[in-house]
Amino acid sequence: MEEQATSQAEKSIDRLPTAPEGYNICLRAFDSEERARSVGDTIAFVIREVSRVLDLSRLDGVTVAYDYAEALRDLDRGFTGNTGELKASDNEVVGIAITTSVLRDGIAKSHIVLHAAYVEQLTDPKNEFFSAAIHTVAHECAHVEVNHRFDDAFPGMVGRERFPTLRAHLRWQTILSCWDEFAATLLSAGFGDPATRGYETNFLRALSESRQKADAHIVSFARHGNVRQALDAVHDVYSNLLKFAAYHLGNMRGCELTLADFPETTEALAKHWFAPYWKRLSDACERILANYGKWPSPSSFELIGELLEEVMAEGGVQLQDNPDGGLHVRFAQVG
Repeated sequence: MEEQATSQAEKSIDRLPTAPEGYNICLRAFDSEERARSVGDTIAFVIREVSRVLDLSRLDGVTVAYDYAEALRDLDRGFTGNTGELKASDNEVVGIAITTSVLRDGIAKSHIVLHAAYVEQLTDPKNEFFSAAIHTVAHECAHVEVNHRFDDAFPGMVGRERFPTLRAHLRWQTILSCWDEFAATLLSAGFGDPATRGYETNFLRALSESRQKADAHIVSFARHGNVRQALDAVHDVYSNLLKFAAYHLGNMRGCELTLADFPETTEALAKHWFAPYWKRLSDACERILANYGKWPSPSSFELIGELLEEVMAEGGVQLQDNPDGGLHVRFAQVG
């Protein structure tokens, strides 16, 4: 991994920064103006250096906030209609940073929001979490490039996705989350501490808990009878399982590691029902990566959507289109 980080530094020596001149850095809820300025200047420097390797030309701005949840709610994304409120993650994985699409003068850009408590360490190179903070910022910068490449290929989709059916909406939620995290972890692997152990831990937790959680939602459906509520809940469980697998796979790819380097993952997947889907997700992401930025059509990503539906079907939820354009959902008996 040290060699990987060195190679990234070597790549950047002769490259000009791609981050736009004069982009805004908003600093919120700091205890002093001096501290805010110090953190802001340091993050600006880190982003400038990362932008010698990654394309950050579509960076809209950066928000660094101690009131992270409020900062997410307050961000003006520039889209009309309901694009969903940004929220800090409230599950087992604590959300500390997010890169979201925004619309500025008709152009899709990306805005980075960072929880100040997890990046303030950048002002002290001797801090034990300095390298982790570097990686956090670099990972979000990678999302800026990934969003840019997708928007170049399919103008009008980023942040403005409007899918004709509920089925397409569910599929593309998973497609975009899996591809984005696979690509971002791959591209940012050479910066700081890539949190390899964390990516594995999150995947292993999801692997061990997903079936039980999904089954509980299916059992609850028998009581409340709300099809959409149950469908969304089961979808979120299996979509997250695929997403955490994509994080792990992208980091492995970026760090030039293989499954053999992860005995816990190898053991957990052995004879597990998810094992073939792990391999197929890896293959799907590699196929998408092979045409990075030059995808012929959005259908290039549908392999991940197909995986989602197969995983859900194995978990007891089958989807079928109705002739009238609606969606028929069948829940199997579990437990």
